[in-house]
Amino acid sequence: MDYMWAHAFKTFYRLHDLATNWQQARQICEAEGTSLLVPGSLEEMENLKLLISNMKAHYTAIFIGIHDQFSEGDFVTIKGEPITGTILELLWADGRPDNGNDTEDCVVMTREGLFDDRPCYDIYPFVCKILGNESRFNDKCEGYDMGYVLYENGKCYKFHSEPLSWYDAYHVCMLEEGSLCVLNSAEEASLVVSMLGEHLNNNAPDSHMLHIGFTDLMFPFQYRTITGETLEEAGYSSWSPLQEGMRNLKNYRCGALSRTGFLKTTSCLHPAMFLCEKLKKSTLD
Repeated sequence: MDYMWAHAFKTFYRLHDLATNWQQARQICEAEGTSLLVPGSLEEMENLKLLISNMKAHYTAIFIGIHDQFSEGDFVTIKGEPITGTILELLWADGRPDNGNDTEDCVVMTREGLFDDRPCYDIYPFVCKILGNESRFNDKCEGYDMGYVLYENGKCYKFHSEPLSWYDAYHVCMLEEGSLCVLNSAEEASLVVSMLGEHLNNNAPDSHMLHIGFTDLMFPFQYRTITGETLEEAGYSSWSPLQEGMRNLKNYRCGALSRTGFLKTTSCLHPAMFLCEKLKKSTLD
């Protein structure tokens, strides 16, 4: 779902119906230049109940930008503002917060507009929010995510320097309505290598590679792109000579690109930088 404008509140909202954990929800909103929803008034809450009625029926709540991860029972917004003494404190469901099993440090809003504390690792949809006077539209990539940049090959790319597992990287790209980058030519591989050189992150476990969209998870030892093509069909299949033996290791099943421009495999759980891509809608028409 794209961003929706609520004139009464001069605010844009986006319901992400593809569920994820609280930390990733916050990270995705911030990557879009927005923030994980914190309701500002009871009137806004009523409006939000209508918005979340659009989410899939089996979901009972959405994550919002409130937590007590720093100090048990001291709930604050993502900006560090205590909710004690505010209108938000009146929105707890009966008997909540209860910190069930000593694991409930993040807050959801139910379809009824009430707050409940839940584990941060639970999976829920979420809403990103930005005031109208703070928002910008990315005309070139046709969306509100200013992180995407249009290149001459017609693709929009967004480089993520925060290391994630291949699985999580795939998920984040999907939540952004994009996908993990699939290389279609040697020229595109060179372009991506140049991006990798521009985004040094010495805190990454391996700053010399980034996750891209190929794996053998569907067909063991038969590497295919996330769109089902062989690497040869996709247009780029240049492996590092040092990688030949590694490709047969059962734990190295997910794809990456090295800083030297060669394909390599790595553990799908290994955190690394990654690149999302999407085509302009006008290109697809």
